[in-house]
Amino acid sequence: MHIIDERLAQWAAHASRPQLRAGPTVEDLGGFDAVLAAADHLAQGPFLAHLIQATAHHFDAFGTEACKPLYDAVLDGLRTNNNHTAMASATDALASRPALARELGTPLTRVLLARLQQAQDAGDDLAAALIGVEAADCLVQLTLAGVTKAARLLGAMDEATEDPAALPEAMATRLPRLLGVLDAHHPGAGLREALERCLMLDHTCRDAAFELALGDLRQALEQDQYAPMAEQLRKSQERLAELITLDPDRLDAQLYHAAIEAVLGLSAPDAPARVHSAASTLRDTLHLYRDYRYRTRTPAWARPRQEDVIAWSELTVLLDGAAAHLAHDDPWYEGGHGILTALLHAYTAQNTVAVLTDTPAAAAVETLVVPVIEDAFLQHEHRQRFLQHALAHDEELRDDPAAQRLHAALLQRATISENSTDQQASDRGKARRWQRLAHQLEDDFAAFVDQTPEHVLDRLELGLRTHDDVLAAIADPKYGRLRAGLLSRLKGSRDWLPGIADEFTALLETTIRYAYLCYDIGRKMGGSYTEYLRKRDKEGKKQKVDEALFHQHYREVLQFSALFGVVNSEVIDKAGGRTDILVSFGAVQFNVECKIEEDDASETALRQYVTQATEYQNASAGFAILLALDKTVDAEGAANLFDSIWIEPVQRPGESEPCLVVIIRIPGGRENPNLLRPAPAP
Repeated sequence: MHIIDERLAQWAAHASRPQLRAGPTVEDLGGFDAVLAAADHLAQGPFLAHLIQATAHHFDAFGTEACKPLYDAVLDGLRTNNNHTAMASATDALASRPALARELGTPLTRVLLARLQQAQDAGDDLAAALIGVEAADCLVQLTLAGVTKAARLLGAMDEATEDPAALPEAMATRLPRLLGVLDAHHPGAGLREALERCLMLDHTCRDAAFELALGDLRQALEQDQYAPMAEQLRKSQERLAELITLDPDRLDAQLYHAAIEAVLGLSAPDAPARVHSAASTLRDTLHLYRDYRYRTRTPAWARPRQEDVIAWSELTVLLDGAAAHLAHDDPWYEGGHGILTALLHAYTAQNTVAVLTDTPAAAAVETLVVPVIEDAFLQHEHRQRFLQHALAHDEELRDDPAAQRLHAALLQRATISENSTDQQASDRGKARRWQRLAHQLEDDFAAFVDQTPEHVLDRLELGLRTHDDVLAAIADPKYGRLRAGLLSRLKGSRDWLPGIADEFTALLETTIRYAYLCYDIGRKMGGSYTEYLRKRDKEGKKQKVDEALFHQHYREVLQFSALFGVVNSEVIDKAGGRTDILVSFGAVQFNVECKIEEDDASETALRQYVTQATEYQNASAGFAILLALDKTVDAEGAANLFDSIWIEPVQRPGESEPCLVVIIRIPGGRENPNLLRPAPAP
């Protein structure tokens, strides 16, 4: 065994999990001279990735000049190593270290492009073909990160697919996905033509069709009017439907097809059934997709696409919830507050679906959803009156930006409708429904409109109405950022598995809503349940606060949520103790500990409570929640909500991975905020 191999084995035997992920340093391998002496062995053997990792660490510590001999060894290995496994791990290591890739500069680009070129002529040499694809994948990631310029890669990829049939099958099979992600970031570069050429081959046609469908979807979301957006969405959906017929197990195509079906269903006469069917299909498919995704490696360029899938899924859930409450005969005799809140959720769905907010896809909500909600109020006077009453008297909705925005839009559209001589031009809902008629009647539409009285057209338009509602919570962008940050941290645990991840997410989101309630509770709201949040009652007597009252209120909040059937409190003899709240999703259980802190509620001080929460999870998933009632807030005021929620990892001896405890600090013992003063200037 080579001496450097022995050092690698010794290092791996004693390295921690983070150290194994980061790779060895030059010192771990015996020092700079030892690594340089073994550079050829590392570059040509299975440990090329470790040479890259060690070089990256050395560059971070000592800079460019100290690393130049190692740079030559890295480039030589990437140029000549013919072990596919070694090259795959090496390009992964390189793509995750863009600073080193930037240092290697143009020579690196040339080396990777040369491997791509060599792969095109590989013939039966499977390793050479696969190495070329690894080089292309690495170049795609470096291009998206802004490390290398896109022009040469775009040209090389277009050239490589001039005749896909001439390429080794193992290479050609992986190219359509890379072409698709490049086309998403560099539209107009001619890559759609390359994808269309890939439609001709059985081993590339499925991925090529999927990427072209996503291209159609992106074009649809660039439109700002209903008719062209809907037409382009149908084009994408038709391409996805053809792909699903060809490959019934294609989960990603099924997810996008169902999401588009739900969005387009807003303008269908059978909207409730159509949207619900699409949402049910998407929900079932998403479970399978997540199970598949958790078992496979995800390239860096594919992660935004997976986030986009989840975003479309969330939007579809909103549409499914909406379809139940916008029928013309819905009197709103009961549940009016909940229905109005649900309509506002759908009306501002672009604020709820985080990924859609950051992309042009937000236009889909503005163009396809918002007019439907506005039309529902304009055509039903009792709904307008309910909205006006809520804005005047409902404490929760009075200051709601969504309710105010909807009311203002209704006033504006009503004014335009009264003053305009061209009703069709001013009524976006009518224009949208006429487009629906045009789609159904096709060549007969113009003659039909000319020969049909306007009042009959109006009745037809009403017959084409569709309605949606929503049951999910309104989330502002800051809440979205908080939620995304917490979930990103939790996903790093190996316990984040199907059957655990969604369930803990549901508990966490409900608990965060409870925190919102506690932060915004008024001085006279909530009655005896919320005494623990105030310092004194109306007689001026000091309130008696204990943990039972604290977690009783939290339990009541859970009981009025979707979790009402799985909540237990004061569970005795759990891991030798008694849990405050235990939420059971079948065999998976999560505990929530409720603690009161009267002396020091800082992050450091609250760590003393996390071990108890962890102990109760010994036989279940490594996630728990700690609610800490901060009774120290009267002197300085409460820290804001977003600085009062964090994750504390609890790593104990003998355990390979920490338990993640979400800590949520709740302000208690508050007095009049008018009494607070800023701290003295330093």
